[in-house]
Amino acid sequence: MTKSLMLGAILGGLTAFIWSSISWEVLGWHEKPMLAFQNEDEVAAVIASHAPQSGIYVLPGAPAAGLTAEQKKSAQAAQIAKMQKGPIVFAAVRTGGFGSYARGLIIQILSLMAAALLLTWLLLQTTGLSYARRVIFLAVVGLAASVIVDLPNWNWWGFSGIYTLVNLADFTLMWLFAGFVIARVAKPRIA
Repeated sequence: MTKSLMLGAILGGLTAFIWSSISWEVLGWHEKPMLAFQNEDEVAAVIASHAPQSGIYVLPGAPAAGLTAEQKKSAQAAQIAKMQKGPIVFAAVRTGGFGSYARGLIIQILSLMAAALLLTWLLLQTTGLSYARRVIFLAVVGLAASVIVDLPNWNWWGFSGIYTLVNLADFTLMWLFAGFVIARVAKPRIA
């Protein structure tokens, strides 16, 4: 089981990384739904001057901590009114920039290997599935992971429908392709 787990993690992660590279660099379907701000330099300057540290920022912001119950209720009502009026922003801000592209690629491949390890472990818990059904199982798990993450972002933060659909398709295809490899090296349990 350990050999299957390690092979699934490494080879499945590498396959997922290759697909991810094709998906982002060749297909270009991720960039199409992303919009650019007008006067990008001005927007960047405003963000830099109002985001004192790296982190997740939301607009409208949550009520401040330490309020009385009455103050909190009033602040929440004001926040809901702002949300209904718009704009709504959910942003990951890195005040120091991205840094090393090579470091980002290494973290990405290690992240995908960790995901492949978990998916291989899940697959090893199954019994009686044919090769094709094991591959489909992993593709559906990939789709489920995307549904868990991307549909709430679409619902609550206004991620566009096309952006969300691209992510749903991308994760399903990623784990379908990785599933071809993982299902080959992960030896199923005998019932």
